[in-house]
Amino acid sequence: MAHLDAVTDLLDPPVFVVTARAGDGTRAGCLVGFASQCSIDPEGFMVWLSRRNHTYEVACRSAHLAVHVLSRARLETARLFAEETGHRVDKFARTEWTEGPHGTPLLADADAW
Repeated sequence: MAHLDAVTDLLDPPVFVVTARAGDGTRAGCLVGFASQCSIDPEGFMVWLSRRNHTYEVACRSAHLAVHVLSRARLETARLFAEETGHRVDKFARTEWTEGPHGTPLLADADAW
């Protein structure tokens, strides 16, 4: 396992947070473990959401999702969206965000979206 850790530490990938807003106004967001570019033409990016996650439930009722890139400097935001559940906590009340295209929440401190 130490060898795998040594390799993955060199990669230092960003983490991704997905946010969604359903037609009824319900917002949700979560840290995703898996995300990847999946097409060049047309451009495509894929994220995998757990079916057990509150964000999955909201995303299924949303026409659009926002995928945010967070660097290591954004650890507090990453922890908020990884460790709290939208079933119990309004994560958006604990961080700065704006309403983006189609009403999708956009995190103010994301490095990109």
